[in-house]
Amino acid sequence: MGGASRESGVFTVKGIDPSGRVMTFACGTDEQAMEKTWELARRGFREITVADPKGKELSAVAFERSLNIDWE
Repeated sequence: MGGASRESGVFTVKGIDPSGRVMTFACGTDEQAMEKTWELARRGFREITVADPKGKELSAVAFERSLNIDWE
C-alpha cells in the first residue's frame, strides 16, 4: 500500500454491528475505506458495504477487488 490514493472524496462504509445496529463511517480515501472494512469484519460486523464518492455501493469484498491492489 502507500502512495497516493486513486480516488478522493468521501467513501461511506456501512455495516451491521453484533447487536444489530446499522453503523456508518466516513473515510477520506479508498485505502482508509478498505482498512475500515477489515476493522469492522474483525469486530464482528455483518453486511459490510462501501459507497464510493459517486454513490456506487459495493460489498466489502467486491470493493477490495475493485482496487486492483498488487499484494506482492
